[in-house]
Amino acid sequence: MKQVKISDVECSVGFEILSSIKERILKDRLDYENLDQDEYESYILEYLKVLSYDLSKTGEHRKNDWEKGWEENLILFHKNYDIKSLIPKYHTKSNIARLNKKIIKTFDPEFDFKLHSYIVDSVILKYASGFSKICEFGCGTGYHLFRIQKQLPEKKYFGLDWSTFSQKIISEVSNSLKLNVSGYNFDYFNPDMSFDIKGNLIYTVASLEQIGENHEKFLNYLLEKKPGLCIHFEPIAEVLDQDKNLLDHLTVKYFQKRNYLKNFLTKLRELEKEQKIEILETRRLNYGSKFIEGHTLIIWKTL
Repeated sequence: MKQVKISDVECSVGFEILSSIKERILKDRLDYENLDQDEYESYILEYLKVLSYDLSKTGEHRKNDWEKGWEENLILFHKNYDIKSLIPKYHTKSNIARLNKKIIKTFDPEFDFKLHSYIVDSVILKYASGFSKICEFGCGTGYHLFRIQKQLPEKKYFGLDWSTFSQKIISEVSNSLKLNVSGYNFDYFNPDMSFDIKGNLIYTVASLEQIGENHEKFLNYLLEKKPGLCIHFEPIAEVLDQDKNLLDHLTVKYFQKRNYLKNFLTKLRELEKEQKIEILETRRLNYGSKFIEGHTLIIWKTL
């Protein structure tokens, strides 16, 4: 039996994490095991079968699905007013995950969520101190924002999402738990140019994945509105070694099958060559869920 260590998270993000996050890691004691040969072969066989299915694709047509999903989380919150009820159900779907580029078997039903939260919180908290406003685009239930707000309560937080239930959740949670987070309706496919983010910290966590190749409008919005810093945790095929590594190859196939974010980093590199932006970091984080390594870190700013 192995256990997630502080060094695993620090190796992933590339810097020493805050003591508060170290304490969470030690308290949670996330146990796991590497798959044995038979389990690994069964996993690969299942993966190949899944790739042969007609999987649902991302896009504008999925809006009602997200409305329904976040409505379910709001109903759960009404039952117990527990912030844990905001965790999206996809974080607890499987006991198979990824860590350090390996497929692992986990034992805590919240393993995927907890490991993910260590990494997201570590990065956002590292950069948030220099900004008075923090904006998460595609925030869903706002569960990342509420955690970060507790760490830095003096700042203003905005959760933007195209689902109206996202705004309802943020309003009710903020009011009932006295948290300083505001909800705002925002559609990646048709950005509201009136929402001002100049000089603010903005970030996305596995939400741009839902727009496939249609990231031009959102990037134009960012270029015009000039946030102070942009941070993304998104599926990025450009950093994966799909020609030499089997898991990377299958991951990219899965990205394509689901129509996940495509050519986003390629476009950012083009904008950098045009001297419109500066890419500060592109980092493969080497962790993920059952079928994908879906959270490459990209940090950039406008010029």
